[in-house]
Amino acid sequence: MKEEFEYGNIKSSVKIWYNKEKINMNIKFFVRQCIKMCVQNILLPIVYKIYSRKPINNKLVVFADAHHQEIPYSMKLMKDKFDNTDFQIEECYTDYQSKSYINVIYEMIKFIKLYAVAKYVFICDNFLPVSTCKKRKDTTVIQLWHAGGILKKFAYDTDDDIPNYYKGNVFKNYDIVTVSEECCIPIYERAMKLNKGVVKATGLSRTDLFFDDSYKQKCYELFYKKHPDAIGKKLVLWAPTFRGKANNPFILGKNYIDELQEKLGEEWYVLTKVHPHLDSKNHISNTNIPTEELLPIIDILITDYSSVIFDYILLSKPLILFVPDYEEYKQKRGFYIPLDSIPGRIVKDGKKLYEELINEYNDFDKEKIVEFSKHYMGKCDGNSTQRLFDMIINDFN
Repeated sequence: MKEEFEYGNIKSSVKIWYNKEKINMNIKFFVRQCIKMCVQNILLPIVYKIYSRKPINNKLVVFADAHHQEIPYSMKLMKDKFDNTDFQIEECYTDYQSKSYINVIYEMIKFIKLYAVAKYVFICDNFLPVSTCKKRKDTTVIQLWHAGGILKKFAYDTDDDIPNYYKGNVFKNYDIVTVSEECCIPIYERAMKLNKGVVKATGLSRTDLFFDDSYKQKCYELFYKKHPDAIGKKLVLWAPTFRGKANNPFILGKNYIDELQEKLGEEWYVLTKVHPHLDSKNHISNTNIPTEELLPIIDILITDYSSVIFDYILLSKPLILFVPDYEEYKQKRGFYIPLDSIPGRIVKDGKKLYEELINEYNDFDKEKIVEFSKHYMGKCDGNSTQRLFDMIINDFN
């Protein structure tokens, strides 16, 4: 009886500690967001108003992102295009989640000063400073959205994306949003609450890389330099999206991925690449090579509801959709298209993952992949960057 009583006390203590830690984490996150909202709704508009008294610099182009410490892949080719002109380039890249309040505020103010006088501003993900003020009409904001196609619901179409304490439309002030095909336009207009004509099917700039044979060769060279033990082996990449909120993300099924390497044996090499929100806390990935550099060289991809599906589809290779929580995710998040319309094998039971992977690798439907790609990624043809650049410089102005 005494042992049971002591064990019960330990369990209760652990539970109380866990709940306190969870509450403390949520309080810290809430305080951080409140500070951020005050800065964005009061301080930044004031700074913008002061600096917007200066004339627009028609040669100033700003590239900005709040999720990376260096230029994201979604922007690289467009920046290269402007580098070959007489435009002045300014870059603002900072991972806000990893910075202190003071550093974040400093970076926001730095951006706003440039934003107030810039001719063009490029972003590729949610970037709230852009929407903090009434933008000057001579400044053009181009959203090079980081996801292709349409699968899981996002933005204002779901409760998971935009916290309810964000006031106003976080996507306002966008002049151009690039998507991968015409069928995506009405979805993006509704989800982002954008006027007609803003969303444009130019294709996604970063996907031009997948049509460049020299880029693929560089990816192979870099990979085998970092992973020499993978030479001569077939490559599997597990790249799931995260569940939960950005401040407390999690994934499902890692135990089955660990088992997969054992079952596949020495002929295969299993790579794991999870969302940065997860890696910053748990260090789950076993490679630091960007996903964009892994997709061209792998033999098969395992993912779930991630938009990486649409980039990968362009390469016409085998695909596994490992979705152990499909019913729950469908009910909570929802989809724009049926999951079984995607050309790949759906695996809900982790025990069947090995068998289905081998089956998909040996017998995948390439014709279905090509057809699906044309419908959802048709404008991603290797010319997306040039198409958008011409639109911005010539047609849009």
